Amino acid sequence: MASVSARYLELAGQSKGELDAVFAAGSPPDVSALTGFEFRGYNQPRAAALLGIRKFIKAFYLDRSGQPFGCNTPVAQNGPASEWLPRPSTEQPKRYAFFRVEPADPDAPDGRRHNAVLLDYGHGGNRAYDIARIVGSRRERPIRRKDVLELSVRTFR
Repeated sequence: MASVSARYLELAGQSKGELDAVFAAGSPPDVSALTGFEFRGYNQPRAAALLGIRKFIKAFYLDRSGQPFGCNTPVAQNGPASEWLPRPSTEQPKRYAFFRVEPADPDAPDGRRHNAVLLDYGHGGNRAYDIARIVGSRRERPIRRKDVLELSVRTFR
């Protein structure tokens, strides 16, 4: 069983304001460095616990044309310090809520990508009625520490 870092537990317990400061001090990751990586994440807002999505796994890969994409895997909601156990099983994890990955772009007209990688669920190939498309795009600007992504901030359109 993999253990979580003390830094992860510290971040998971911080307030929104404290997390905003950590986020602002970080820098966007290189999209190519994300490929093949599975990020074990934690949605800090308490409402995420009610929806059963507080803990999650986010995987990054290249599609057949070589474009960066990703998807989500649901996990057991067993507390922040416990192992991320894919659902329905480790052998056959569910993959859903696909997204296109776009690098940070300081010249992007909408400002969402100036200092952050964009995970665009609207262009992930999800069905029109899929909740991932309804939620919209997600802005990620992870904090890197020992090649582990420790923080992301969710924004809605």
